[in-house]
Amino acid sequence: MEKSTKQKKWMIAIVGVTYIIIVAACFLKPAGEYSLSERRLLAQKPMFSWKSMVTGTYAAQMEEYVTDQFPFRDLLRACKANFSMHIMQKKDNHDIYVKDGYLCAMEYPMDEASVERAASIFRNIYEKHLEEKEVSVYMSVIPDKSYYLADKTYLSMDYSAFLEKTYSCADFLTPIRIEDKLQLSDYYRTDTHWKQEEITETAAYIGKEMGVFLSGEYRVKTLDVPFYGVYAGQAALMTKPDEISYCSNGILDECIVYDYENNVEIPLYDESKAYGRDAYEMFLGGNISLATIENPGAVSEKELVVFGDSFSRSMVPLLAEGYRKTTLIDIRYLPSAYIGNYVTFENQDVLFLYSTSVLNNSITLK
Repeated sequence: MEKSTKQKKWMIAIVGVTYIIIVAACFLKPAGEYSLSERRLLAQKPMFSWKSMVTGTYAAQMEEYVTDQFPFRDLLRACKANFSMHIMQKKDNHDIYVKDGYLCAMEYPMDEASVERAASIFRNIYEKHLEEKEVSVYMSVIPDKSYYLADKTYLSMDYSAFLEKTYSCADFLTPIRIEDKLQLSDYYRTDTHWKQEEITETAAYIGKEMGVFLSGEYRVKTLDVPFYGVYAGQAALMTKPDEISYCSNGILDECIVYDYENNVEIPLYDESKAYGRDAYEMFLGGNISLATIENPGAVSEKELVVFGDSFSRSMVPLLAEGYRKTTLIDIRYLPSAYIGNYVTFENQDVLFLYSTSVLNNSITLK
């Protein structure tokens, strides 16, 4: 009995000391500001006040702070995720599953109201800026890679119904359907986006439908940086990184790119961003609201305006080869009501190029 009592005391002491060490480590280690793996800001230590203590706000904020700043947090997240999926045989982690070596988010169900809202925003742009002008207006919907992975094992939208719904709601735009021009290997394994070097034929098809020729001849440069996409961090699974590449040629080398959000000339591909928080931001300035590409080597005087999301940033440089000037507008950051302050529409091709994930969550569009 005495031996058992001593063992219990030792166990209590070990647990107590471990707890004190962990709490001390949380408060002594410098607080991180950003989680590269999760692509989000981390909670910071809250300011104490008697009011926040009484209302419980301080305790809630402190709990969030300790959770975010916990020592070896990424390692522990990875251990938990791999244990859950490989030992406990869970099908997904944080709604992200693995199939055929690809990480993919479960996009479910189809939000018809969201699709209608997006179409309504596009219609407002069309009626205000395009309807009475000499412009050709098109739309392409980019399927999520789960379109090419969907089966009964995981929750997934009916993408055929989603596409029909979208094109039906936006029947004032001429459709350029690309779902059959893409395949699973065109997407990164660890990220939501497509690979630029794999979509050159899709770009040529879109260009052909809009009446421009793209050479399809590019130099492909692969960067020496491992690319862990957004799904790798969210799922916290131990997975091999992707490679990230970009395409160029003599015409694109001479293009001049201007970032109107920051009023500065920028490179078409900023390799330095590939070594930052998100390597995909190397394409056309990352998440900026308005950019133009001037192409002095264009064989025609045609201009292109693209309304698009992050997928567009790797597609637009390919399309820019066929136009004297290309403008990319991201109405997630530039409210559509202000478009007329920056862009004059006359004798242009206009393309609405959006992914299913944005259309199904159109609250991000302004």
